[in-house]
Amino acid sequence: MDQKTIFLSNDVKKPVRLEKFRVDNVSRVSRELIKLYAYPIEDWIGSWPHNPTDFTENLGKYAIEVRRLSLEIMEAIVESLGLPPTYSRSSLEKGMHMIVGNKYPQCSPSSNILGLASHTDHTIITILLESMSGLEIMDSNDNNAWKSVPAAGGTLKVLIGNHLEVLSNGLYKSVFHRVTSNAQKSRVSIGSCLSFPMAQMVEPAMELVDEEHPKRYKASSLEEYIKFLSSKADKSYIESLKI
Repeated sequence: MDQKTIFLSNDVKKPVRLEKFRVDNVSRVSRELIKLYAYPIEDWIGSWPHNPTDFTENLGKYAIEVRRLSLEIMEAIVESLGLPPTYSRSSLEKGMHMIVGNKYPQCSPSSNILGLASHTDHTIITILLESMSGLEIMDSNDNNAWKSVPAAGGTLKVLIGNHLEVLSNGLYKSVFHRVTSNAQKSRVSIGSCLSFPMAQMVEPAMELVDEEHPKRYKASSLEEYIKFLSSKADKSYIESLKI
């Protein structure tokens, strides 16, 4: 606990921070998280926790490889939109990469306590590695029903983020998701969040906008999203961007 105290903060702008969410009558969530900036990794890895001693080495290797995979996946995604595979590559290669580690304590489902409330990620994509099931996604094709996503050992899940919804002018939809509690054991997950540079404004690709498909979203940046988080607004951020 003395090591955790060093990094405890609820300042969303900090590049390395640990935060605890305890159950209250409003949020009904319970988890512990650590957020780490991870690109350029040589700029940030020295500020990561050094206890346990192999933490930076192991997570550093994972961060490099999962970022490489994210860029490869994005090439396929932009090609599926009819855009060149290299579209926005230079911006993504210079962009933000954040690692988010979550621990969700053991908790009876009958308590109606969530590990993480429903939300979308303000990323291009998020790659998720988890120790066990618990992730649920909202199925907009089934009256917004919550559906459990099965976990399989070593499987990586790819979640569409807000900025990809904006970039694709709505052809891809960001995924509303949440985490449920487990009565038998605690759950651990590692999210790898790929984004454009902090101040870069992202808007629908002009190749995807015409008379039949008008522009559906306002431009926004990751920097503006962080300010939005600090405002604690009730409306979801992606809804605030729709025209």
